[in-house]
Amino acid sequence: MNSDDSPSNPRVQLLSMLPKAAVCAEIGVWKGDFSQLILSRTQPSKLHLIDPWLFQPEFAKRMYGGSVAKSQQDMDDILEEVRSKVADSPNVVFNRQKSADALPDFEDDYFDWVYIDGNHYYDYVRADLNLCLRKVKPGGAITGDDYGWGKRYGFPIRKAVQEFVEANGLMDRLTIIRNQYHIQLT
Repeated sequence: MNSDDSPSNPRVQLLSMLPKAAVCAEIGVWKGDFSQLILSRTQPSKLHLIDPWLFQPEFAKRMYGGSVAKSQQDMDDILEEVRSKVADSPNVVFNRQKSADALPDFEDDYFDWVYIDGNHYYDYVRADLNLCLRKVKPGGAITGDDYGWGKRYGFPIRKAVQEFVEANGLMDRLTIIRNQYHIQLT
C-alpha cells in the first residue's frame, strides 16, 4: 500500500472526490495506513473500520493468511497497532467483523461513502458491492482499491465492479483512477 500523501497518489486523488465530514467506512483496514489518510484528507464525522483482523490460513498467499501475518497473535498485534495510530480520533469506530457480517447491522442509507479493500476474490467483492448499495445513501459513493488486481484470477475486482455498474445502471457513474474505482450513486 502506498501511504504517500502527495497529490499524485491515486488514493489521495480518490479521497479528493469524496465529501468531508461524512459518515464513511473502510472495509479491509490491514495496518491502518489508509485509515490515517482518510482521517487527514476527509475529516469524517464517523469512520467505521471494518476488518476481522482474523488470521485466515486458507488464504495462504494473502497478507492475513501467511505471507505476512503468521498467526492470530500477529493479527491481534496489527489491530493494536491500528488502534494506536487512530487513538486521537474519537470519531473512529472499530467493527471487528467480516464485512458480510458487519454491513447488515447498519441501517440502510447510513453511509455517505464506503471504501472496499477487503477480500479481493470475486464473490467477496460482489457481496460487498451489493451490500453497500443498500447501506450507502442515494448520491453517495462506493469506492475501492485494486481494480486491476488478480490477472491470474481473471481480474475479479474489475469483473465484479463492471457487472455491478451494468446491473444497476451506473456505467456512466464509474470513474477509474489508476487502480482505484469510484462509483457515484444516483
